[in-house]
Amino acid sequence: MRGDRLLKIVLLLQSRGRMSTRELAEELEVTARTVSRDLEALGQSGIPIVAYRGRFGGWSLMEGYRSGLTGMTPDETAALLLRASSGPLDDVGLGVHYETALQKLRAAYPEPERRTAEFVRRRLLIDESDWNGSRSGVPEALSVCQEAIWAEKRLLFEYAKQPGGTRRVRSVEPLGLVVKQGVWYLAAQDGETVKTFRVSKMEAARASDDFFRYPESFELSAYWAEFVRTFPAHLPRYETELTANEEALRALREERFAHIRRCERISDGEYAVRADLETPEFAQRFVLGLGTSVRVLEPAELASAVAEQASRVTERYRAEAGMNEHRK
Repeated sequence: MRGDRLLKIVLLLQSRGRMSTRELAEELEVTARTVSRDLEALGQSGIPIVAYRGRFGGWSLMEGYRSGLTGMTPDETAALLLRASSGPLDDVGLGVHYETALQKLRAAYPEPERRTAEFVRRRLLIDESDWNGSRSGVPEALSVCQEAIWAEKRLLFEYAKQPGGTRRVRSVEPLGLVVKQGVWYLAAQDGETVKTFRVSKMEAARASDDFFRYPESFELSAYWAEFVRTFPAHLPRYETELTANEEALRALREERFAHIRRCERISDGEYAVRADLETPEFAQRFVLGLGTSVRVLEPAELASAVAEQASRVTERYRAEAGMNEHRK
């Protein structure tokens, strides 16, 4: 729309200083003739546009003219400029608006404060992408959840807590969406309680025709803070007794699905650890990944499963080594 384009011209000139017609046309993705007409319209509306003729000419705003933005400190401005990209906002269709808002913020802030914000922005960065340059992807049900929340309609979907588990049809009142480490969660009223559902696990999601009254007392940020605080208590518990060296103990402390109940030093660099791991399958994979850094004491079935799997791995590589030696 032309109004948006005129505003963008003012913000570009305010943030970058003098720009040529060609530079403005490339930035706005329009023709030079369109830019000339827009600049004329801005001048007629009272915006002090200054023209510079000659080879190094261009356009700028009259010195001292700025659109106003007050009430924000340099640190507050810098905080809004730190993120590497619009990230999860792209998932819900707000990424473009976020980038436009940042551009307006950069342009409107006074020069001394903008320099301070720029200093911070160039030295700190929040990058929400994976190492391969992407995020975990947008769940199919996300847009349906978002629409149901905006319209205050009940949401229907099929859901299983665990992979391969029994799927149940849920009918909930969607209250809010939260993204954490690239994963989207839905907070929803389910019966008498508010529950959290992982959006990527939802199937056949659809908004019903039934409206609900959004609870005035519900605060999404407060609910999520409490959920995160109590989250470990809701995890499945597979109790284990281990001995671990420094490396294994560090891995246990950093693992999201491991919870150390007790840790005692039994010798130099070795610890007796009681830990809850998520499931028997996870415990087996986790212990095998640590190799000789950890030893299972209890339960006996976990120790046996690890020993059997380690034996199979050893046999496979011995057989392959023998075949390679025979080929030589």
